[in-house]
Amino acid sequence: MSGTLSTLAGEYLQGSFRGIPFVVVGSGGSNGRNFQVHRYPFRDKVWAEDLGRAPRSYRIRAFLIGPECLAQRDLLITAAETNGPGLLVHPTIGVIQAALLRFEWYERDGVMGVVDVEMELVEASSYLSSTIMLALHAAVGVAAVAFGSAISSDYAATTLTPYSYGATVLHAGRGVASDWGGRANSAIRSPRAFAGAMAALPGNNGRYASGSGAVVDDSATVGTILAGLTASSQVVSGNVSALDGAADADTLATAIMAVPESVRSAIADPAAQIAVLLPLATYSPSVVASGAPIGGAIATAQTATATLCRQAALLSLAYALADWQPATSDEAQAMRARIGAMLDDEAVIAADSGDDATFQALRNLRAQVLQDLADRAARLPDLVTVTRNAPLPALVLAQQVYANGSRAPDLIQRADPIHPAFMPTSFEALSS
Repeated sequence: MSGTLSTLAGEYLQGSFRGIPFVVVGSGGSNGRNFQVHRYPFRDKVWAEDLGRAPRSYRIRAFLIGPECLAQRDLLITAAETNGPGLLVHPTIGVIQAALLRFEWYERDGVMGVVDVEMELVEASSYLSSTIMLALHAAVGVAAVAFGSAISSDYAATTLTPYSYGATVLHAGRGVASDWGGRANSAIRSPRAFAGAMAALPGNNGRYASGSGAVVDDSATVGTILAGLTASSQVVSGNVSALDGAADADTLATAIMAVPESVRSAIADPAAQIAVLLPLATYSPSVVASGAPIGGAIATAQTATATLCRQAALLSLAYALADWQPATSDEAQAMRARIGAMLDDEAVIAADSGDDATFQALRNLRAQVLQDLADRAARLPDLVTVTRNAPLPALVLAQQVYANGSRAPDLIQRADPIHPAFMPTSFEALSS
């Protein structure tokens, strides 16, 4: 880049295409949906068929300046004539792979050393969205770590006085934790956990073994999955048994934090992780209030332990949500509303209990998780109702709706027909 061009960096924004720099003066673009308008004789209205998102096009006005501007112009000409899309780096659009549709350059009358440039591009793929998702996932992870540290610290502070009354109060706290741990044992042995573990199997295993973001293991078999799930169940049982053997508040808190994470790590499908963790995050035992000192200490220890159990499950839920891949915008929005309400309720409990560190960590975690889900919802298709006059095969419907027969498994999963050759006459499907 020329020295003059570098000097102007403080006044103008810089960009590049295929590594050739330029100074951006102005930018624009067009966005929308790709509609095919069908007109019919003797009908006043048309049918606008939605064919998906329209291509994102960009218009950029820029200039080159300095003794090297003509060489830079020639390099941009070569870049414009090169086959295939190229990498566009723009100060506000971001980093995208784009096809250069139009490239024009002008030399100003009577002015040397300046070349004005106009470009029109269409997006081939976006690296900015993946960068945003990675940043959001990192932010969720950082907020989750801070939340885990805060809840352990506040639990130790809250139960310091009650546990000083002796073994009776500690036994009461362990009893609440063990009751909650029993739910974890049931969760890891549930049919939902079994189906979620099977999501790691390679290949198309039908509507009953499809994961929402599960990492597929190409070497996995049904036997290895079952063996792994059995081993994981034993790990969860061991962590639950450790709740009964906790000798103090710190040991009990560490054991509680380990239980939901061992449940989550045993299941490949993030959707199944969320399903089995939700009951653990809504645990609420019956606590008997008492005016006696020892009775009040027992009630405080039981309430604080139940709160820590829910918060530990919420922490694992945050990790599961970061890996979860919803299929539709409606699904992401519904999960966003549900998780947001749960985090709000827990934040109110923390505020009422005077746990300031937990409250602040919860608010930060809520903001990051909801932002992550909102970003996904904005990028996903909606659910629409497909209606036909008679039952049709799934392959035919996939071709009619999407012009792509490979989308038939998704239609089968959503319609849940008795047989894929006889789909229901009305069912919900993705809009694109």
